Amino acid sequence: MSGTKTGKKATIVVVFNQKGGIGKTTTSVNLAVCLAALGRRVILVDLDAQSNATTSVGLSSPAATGAYQLLRGEVDVGHACRPTPYPNLRLVAGSDDLSWADVEIAVKPDPQYVLERALSTTPDDVDVVVIDCPPAFGILSVNASVAADVVILPVVPSPMALDGLHKAWWNIQRVRTHFNRDLDTMGILFTMTEESELMHRLTEAIMASFGGRVLPVMIPRDFKVIEAAARDLPLVVLDPDTPAALAYERLAEVVLSRLIEKGEGGLPETAHDEAVALLRQWRKPRPDAGQPGALPSVRESPPLEAGPAPGSNWDEDLTNTVDDIPLVSGLGWKIGAALMLVALGAVLGFAFGRWMYLGL
Repeated sequence: MSGTKTGKKATIVVVFNQKGGIGKTTTSVNLAVCLAALGRRVILVDLDAQSNATTSVGLSSPAATGAYQLLRGEVDVGHACRPTPYPNLRLVAGSDDLSWADVEIAVKPDPQYVLERALSTTPDDVDVVVIDCPPAFGILSVNASVAADVVILPVVPSPMALDGLHKAWWNIQRVRTHFNRDLDTMGILFTMTEESELMHRLTEAIMASFGGRVLPVMIPRDFKVIEAAARDLPLVVLDPDTPAALAYERLAEVVLSRLIEKGEGGLPETAHDEAVALLRQWRKPRPDAGQPGALPSVRESPPLEAGPAPGSNWDEDLTNTVDDIPLVSGLGWKIGAALMLVALGAVLGFAFGRWMYLGL
């Protein structure tokens, strides 16, 4: 099977970076929700075994079918999807089973095309598929890149970001060279940006290296992102007017503008205002929410389990170790003696050198 895509109607947008903690899942979820608010029919695919994209759109219980079953060929895209609280947005949920997917896919014929074959069953009424990748360039990320039309690489401007970005970019280029010649649109997205001289210099360095590949949107650092994750809500639904949410709304419009250049229908002038109105409407209580407030409650972390009980003489052993001052003092004279020997060796070496020089 070749890497050329034919007859595919939905545009596949992959959000990927090899580094974790850079806003990859936050970008995937909020981009998908914003595209849905802009009137596109969207499927969000969660390929990460941590399933954070899945919980961010309100699914708290494991799905019976999802991305794992889709990759195994047990179901098609239509049957792998489940509805979300947001009209126009469906979800192919992640699960713990994805941890085994790398091993299972690797033994299949042409393993790099498994996801592309699975996505060929995408229903005709879908406009965009957004894929959230795991934070590593394994077989799942390779599959997503092979199937992709657009790859977005979130990156935090930091001292180590440029090196990691070059590696991720190089891997994506290898996929393009060997498996997916149609992967001709890629963009770098700055996330968690701050107003500081160091961050400005790092941003300029990345822009100098990648030029027009840097998207004209920057996602500022925003503590509302943490609250949104704790409430299992997309940021743009929790508060569409917070700075990071406004940036994600702009990102969705930029992505659509790139698709429009490829022949998609244009956005009406009122699209932005209508999308924000929808996001505010989705924030309101829903009939099936089962709670009086407009927001889901903050999800509490499960209590930590106690570790194994220490041995019966643990306290006594620790006290003896800490209070054993003579042991530490005993090291002092040894260190002093070693230093004296080093100094003596240096003096003797100098004297021997002078003797050899003068003697010759």
